[in-house]
Amino acid sequence: MREACSASKRGRLCGASVEREVVLGTCYSYPQFCSLGPLPPRTPARPDPQVPRDSALGACAHGKIGAFYFYMEGSSDDAAFGFCEIEVSVQHVAEDKVRLELYCIGDGYQSERGIGRRHPLKVAILAKDKVLATADWHFPDVICGHADPMHFVTDLAMADNLFARIDRIELAGTGGESEPCRV
Repeated sequence: MREACSASKRGRLCGASVEREVVLGTCYSYPQFCSLGPLPPRTPARPDPQVPRDSALGACAHGKIGAFYFYMEGSSDDAAFGFCEIEVSVQHVAEDKVRLELYCIGDGYQSERGIGRRHPLKVAILAKDKVLATADWHFPDVICGHADPMHFVTDLAMADNLFARIDRIELAGTGGESEPCRV
């Protein structure tokens, strides 16, 4: 970013770049989970499921989580940023391999910009209380003033006999980072 010279009447740019210091906020989240079941049937009353992208690849379990928000450290109700309309699926795609897919809307209409570089969203596939597999999603920045669709997909090793036992997905409570929205 370059700054206009104060002595310039035409608004020419000064030669030196202006560095601005950004202070990152620390955030926390609460765990959220959902039960998994078959893909819902098509109906005009709701949109088709967003995941899996290709249901013909194999058996699938599907679920929805309403929202997952990060709150400013020290606050119980100041949502910095978050995700809403979360859909998850676990699909058996090959021998000893499942595909985890997540679709959501990044909610940038809160107080901060979400940064996922160093603090990924942790997703666990469970059967009762046993964790069968986990994945870390280093989500793209949740941009201030935007509601952007986001998609995550990863293939995970899992014994074929465990797929039928999968009954839920958990988004673990985790820390996060945020940056103030620029005006």
